[in-house]
Amino acid sequence: MKKLLLTCLLLLFWTLPVLADSAQYQVEIEAPTELKELLQKHLDMVKWRDNPRMNPAEWQRLYLLAPQNIKNLVATEGYFSPKISPSLENQNDIFTAKFTVDSGPPVLISNVDLKFTGDINQQQIDDKTSIPKLRDAWLLKTGEPFRQDDWDQAKRKLLTTLLVERFPNATISNSRAEVNLENQTVALTVEIDSGSVITFGETTIEGLERYPARVVENLNPIKPSSIYNQSDLLTFQARLQESGYFQSVAVSADTQLADSNIAPIKVTVVENRSVKMGIGAGYSTNTGARTQLTYDDLNILDRGWRLISSLKLEQKAQSIGGEIKLPVTSKGYRDSFNASLNRSAIEGQTLTTSQVGVKRAWGPRKREQYIGSSYLVEQQDVDGGESTTKKVGVLSYGITLRHTDNELSPTRGYLFNAQFSGAPLDALSDGKFLQSYFKTQAYYPITLSTQLIGRAEFGMVNGKNGAPEAFLFRAGGDQSVRGYAFQSLGINEGDAIVGGRYLATGSVEVIQWLTNQWGAAAFVDFGNAANRIQDLDPVYGYGLGARWKSPIGPIGADIAYGEATSKYRLHFNIGVAF
Repeated sequence: MKKLLLTCLLLLFWTLPVLADSAQYQVEIEAPTELKELLQKHLDMVKWRDNPRMNPAEWQRLYLLAPQNIKNLVATEGYFSPKISPSLENQNDIFTAKFTVDSGPPVLISNVDLKFTGDINQQQIDDKTSIPKLRDAWLLKTGEPFRQDDWDQAKRKLLTTLLVERFPNATISNSRAEVNLENQTVALTVEIDSGSVITFGETTIEGLERYPARVVENLNPIKPSSIYNQSDLLTFQARLQESGYFQSVAVSADTQLADSNIAPIKVTVVENRSVKMGIGAGYSTNTGARTQLTYDDLNILDRGWRLISSLKLEQKAQSIGGEIKLPVTSKGYRDSFNASLNRSAIEGQTLTTSQVGVKRAWGPRKREQYIGSSYLVEQQDVDGGESTTKKVGVLSYGITLRHTDNELSPTRGYLFNAQFSGAPLDALSDGKFLQSYFKTQAYYPITLSTQLIGRAEFGMVNGKNGAPEAFLFRAGGDQSVRGYAFQSLGINEGDAIVGGRYLATGSVEVIQWLTNQWGAAAFVDFGNAANRIQDLDPVYGYGLGARWKSPIGPIGADIAYGEATSKYRLHFNIGVAF
């Protein structure tokens, strides 16, 4: 008897997959578009219809549960009185469940009651986290339709506003959405306990071995006893990550165990190796093949001074140089010293330049400024012309504004840079001059997949006879006027192209993104360099290109036609040149 029973069970389980494979299960839904998409994605019958273990009995069970499943789903969209007409058909082992859904009217918000407890009741009216401002910022207004996602988002935004500023221990103690089916309305109630106002305490640092503590302390924007603000912690962490000293950084404030409502700050770092050496090779359509050696020391004299040095050998340019960067001061100043020796042979002009300088920079990346001074000795050799040597002592100032939605691959916003360099003293220079230079680049999304990029550049030098070639202007190349060789647009002198007193270039480019990472570009570039404004006769370059959103920023390859030369040129560019 037992053997017979076991045999029957084995036969039953053996035939079940065959029955499941021979039957087909379908669901047809007739409903408003937004609800149909919701049901097709989340209805249990739809999710389970292709399961290999599905059988007619299980299909019948899911069918009986489906009307309630539908009601629960459409309720999340604010429809609490739907009318559902179900039917079930079986034709030649094709089981079809049909549902016609009349959503009925959506419920509307009749009342919103936000109740606050805790220290928030002592806030001033003009504070960001004051009760009147929180009520004004509440997302769900009276008379609007109710949706579950909107309800969750509104509560999340309200709580997040408190958590990131002043009240990191805030909680929503109670929330209710009471539906009145008779008049199709819903009353919302949210009770928020802000807890106590938290202030920052002292900062402790873990993980420092090579570098002095002031490397961290001088980057700290948070003062003890200041009001808790999460953005201050993020700013502190970002500064440490960008400093170059650390492999990883974690900045946190212990608000849960805050003593007397004071949250101590903890900084945990993993240091980078103090000495780095590197070798690399590459190619630029501007200056040709390149080999580069680098040597960095992040802790000179055990003072946290950083040395960044390189030897670069290119077909058209060679350079050796180094920069010593001091740790950021307590006032946020970034001081540095630099020295370099450069040689370039481009368009019949050979320049050999040596310079030493000092620089002080300050401000965040969104508004970065610097002042500096340098002494420069330049030798200029022109094919078919004379050789000259000039010496200048230069003072400089610059400002860069960055206001984009993404620093590596911006799609909206603008970048702006202005620089002023001058030689004010005859005693230190072979002549006086003032160079002014401006550059801006703007990004605008025409559609979700189409992007417009505009660029403009202008430069001017007063006192040409005193200005070394390094401070004059030539145009042409990857980041200038495509379709023309690097620095091939300027003043004809002998058999060479030399710099002019004025520069004006521009570009209009449209990118059509074909996928999330790949796109095609069409562009028009124009501009020139000259000794007089009236001689700034622009030349034009037109072209097509490919774009790739790489982890280090956009990479482009372009084919450009120079109208003035009737020649095509290939151009490569990496990242945002600002």
